[in-house]
Amino acid sequence: MMFSAKRVFTIDQPIGRTGLLTLLANSLYEDGLVKKSFLKGVLDREAIYPTGIDMETHSIAIPHTEFEHVIQTGFAVAINHAGVEFHRTDEPDKVVKPAIVVLMAIDPSCEKVAVIQSLFALLADIAQVNKISRNTPQEIAKLFTEAIATR
Repeated sequence: MMFSAKRVFTIDQPIGRTGLLTLLANSLYEDGLVKKSFLKGVLDREAIYPTGIDMETHSIAIPHTEFEHVIQTGFAVAINHAGVEFHRTDEPDKVVKPAIVVLMAIDPSCEKVAVIQSLFALLADIAQVNKISRNTPQEIAKLFTEAIATR
């Protein structure tokens, strides 16, 4: 299952970017979707190519890494109520506090561009982001699944 309620986390306490990414990556690993090397791949890539995206009304982050660390496509989602900071993609010296962080594990058979476009379509809408931020993990997993499936 690409999205699962057990891989949706609400972050209410200070955790830091590495802690948040570790939590998300471990959930993908525990479900057998990624290799042990996945977390290191994500952290290494984030250091070089940060994934915080300023959408003017809000921010999001969509961290990921290379195919070689992925067994099967899957996602882990964090609702970032704690204000964990991510460096911006377009201005790496600046940070944003993404409302939602979606850690992608994309295998080579998956259409990565289509998936990213679907995520952007969903997460670009501040009303949707606010709705997602208030939903249960089950509702969040369903909403993301529907958004990806309709593309």
